[in-house]
Amino acid sequence: MAVVHVEESRGRDRLTELGLSVETIEDVLRRAEAERNFCTPLDPVSLPGNIFWGRTIRFLREAHIPQGWRSASPNNVSLLLSPADDFAITASSGSKGAGYAALIPSTRYAKGSAVIRRVETNRQLMLSDYEAEPDQHDVGGGIPTWFLLYQHVNTPTGTRLYYELSLPNNAGSRGKIDSWHERIIFPYLDFEGFNPFPQDDDGEGDIDIPIERLG
Repeated sequence: MAVVHVEESRGRDRLTELGLSVETIEDVLRRAEAERNFCTPLDPVSLPGNIFWGRTIRFLREAHIPQGWRSASPNNVSLLLSPADDFAITASSGSKGAGYAALIPSTRYAKGSAVIRRVETNRQLMLSDYEAEPDQHDVGGGIPTWFLLYQHVNTPTGTRLYYELSLPNNAGSRGKIDSWHERIIFPYLDFEGFNPFPQDDDGEGDIDIPIERLG
């Protein structure tokens, strides 16, 4: 597993190869956090997380579509497709390891069959001589899918956001993605004075039935 930090030249160079920038992604997340901060403890528990996830997807699209990227939602998986249609990006809340180079994170919740298929495609594409054959009706199929993985941590003065852009290569036995081929770690963001949500579950809005083995 390759792990790089965006503070290092290798990390910034890798983002540039992907057509991305530290500044744009940071701006996207700051805007999403500002929208999340309109919530109060009187809102439903899942609302702050759902708003942050949804606005992250929206602001990623708004920032990149003028540069030739495309929006797609095959099987209700929210994606941003690169200009060459050679990879996709989605967003997901992560476990306590998200944003920490020394730890191995997972997605916070189990993913459904459509997301798991995309992770399986990632794994197969890493095998030599493998060429995916996407369904003609599956927009953005047969290409690698990166995850903008994040977690919120409450601090005495507000909220801290840890995040990374990572390429998964295998899904866990219970649908939580916990294996990564490549990770790009960003410096955390502090939001002082922003509302802490002690029971915030960083929920996500994709409608997708999770896969779980019985027994």
